[in-house]
Amino acid sequence: MHTVVDGVPGGLMADPLRHLLTWDRAGKPPVVLFEPGRYLVSDAEIVRTVLASTTEPFEARAATLGAASDWIPGSPKSRPVNAAIARELDTVLRSLPKERIAEELAAAMGGEVWPTAVSDLYLRLFGERLLPDLTPSARKALNRALAFSNRRDRDKSAVLALRRRIAHSRAEAALHRWASDRDGDTGFQKAIHDTVGSMDDVALMLHGLIGAICRATAMVISWCVLLDSGWRLGMPAGATLTRAEPRDPVEDRVREALRLWPTAWLMSRKVTTPVEVGGGALSPGERLYLCTFLLHRDPRVWNDADEYLPSRWENPPEGYKAVYLPYGFGAAACVGSRFVNQATARVLECWSELPAAKIELRKENPVMGPILAPPEFRFVQDQV
Repeated sequence: MHTVVDGVPGGLMADPLRHLLTWDRAGKPPVVLFEPGRYLVSDAEIVRTVLASTTEPFEARAATLGAASDWIPGSPKSRPVNAAIARELDTVLRSLPKERIAEELAAAMGGEVWPTAVSDLYLRLFGERLLPDLTPSARKALNRALAFSNRRDRDKSAVLALRRRIAHSRAEAALHRWASDRDGDTGFQKAIHDTVGSMDDVALMLHGLIGAICRATAMVISWCVLLDSGWRLGMPAGATLTRAEPRDPVEDRVREALRLWPTAWLMSRKVTTPVEVGGGALSPGERLYLCTFLLHRDPRVWNDADEYLPSRWENPPEGYKAVYLPYGFGAAACVGSRFVNQATARVLECWSELPAAKIELRKENPVMGPILAPPEFRFVQDQV
C-alpha cells in the first residue's frame, strides 16, 4: 500500500521546485501518494515500464497530438503520421541557411522577453515551411496563441485561462481554413488528413504540432543561453549576465541543459486497469506522475548532479541511458525530439554572428507548469 509522505501532500504541486530540490531519496519510496489518486514516481525502471505502455495498464496521450479524438501515440494508426512529421521536420531544418537564422535571432534579441521572443522566432523560421501560404491573419492568430501559452505558464488566473482558450480556438479555426484549402497536398499534412479524417482533428493536430515545436525549442534554447552565461538558481530579478560563447560542443550543451532543466519534467499516465506499481495497488482512473527532473539529478548516476557541466557528455556516466529521458520513452516519446535538439544546436551555432549583449533577468525563478520554463529575461545591448 502506498503511503503519503510527510511534507508532500498539498504542497508538491503548489511549489514543486522547492520540494524536488530537497527531495530525500533515501527517506522516500519510489512511488509517493501526494494527493488522492495521484502518485509521484521517481524510480527509473518504473518510469520506463509505465512509459512503454500506450493503452493498458497505462494510457498514453501525447501532448503534441493527443488532443485529436481516438489518438493513441505509438499505435499502428499513429506511425505513418509520426514518420511523415519526422521527415518534414528534417527537410525544414536542412533548408534554413545560417544567415537567415542569424537575422531572425538578432531580431529576437531586440524584441520581447525570452522565451516568448524566441517562440516567435521559431514560428517565423519553421512555420512558413511547415505551413506554406498561411495568411498574415492566420500567422497572427498562431502568434497570439503561442504568447498566451507562454503567459499561462506564469499566470494561473481564470481571466488569462479564458483568453488563452479564445486565442487557441482562433488559431485552430485559422488552421482549419488553411488545411481545407489544400486538398490533395502531399507530405505530413496529407498523412495527418488520411489518418484522422476529420478536418477538426487535422486542425487540432496541426496546432498541437506547431505549438509544441515552437515552445519546446524556445524553452531549450533559452535554458542553454542562461546556463551558458552563468545563471544560477536564486539570482534575483534585475541581475545581469554577460552572454557567453562556451567552447563545449553545442550538442553537449543542449543535452546538459535538458538534463538539468528538462522541459518535460513531469509526464502523466492514467491507470486503465487494476495494476500493482512500486508495491502498491492502483485502480483505474488514478494517475502516475513520472518525474524526469528527479531522474536527471540522481547523484547515484550523475557526479555534481545539480551543476551545469556540458563536459560530462564527453564521457557520459555508466547507466545514464536508463535515467536520461528528456523526451519520454517508448512508442509515445516525443516525435520531434531529434528536431528540437538539432534546431537548438543550429541556432546556438549562430551566436558568433551577433553583436555583444548582456542578459537582464526579468524574473527570479523557473516555473514548473505543463512545461519547465526558465526565468524570463531580455537582452540589453552592451555599451562597451
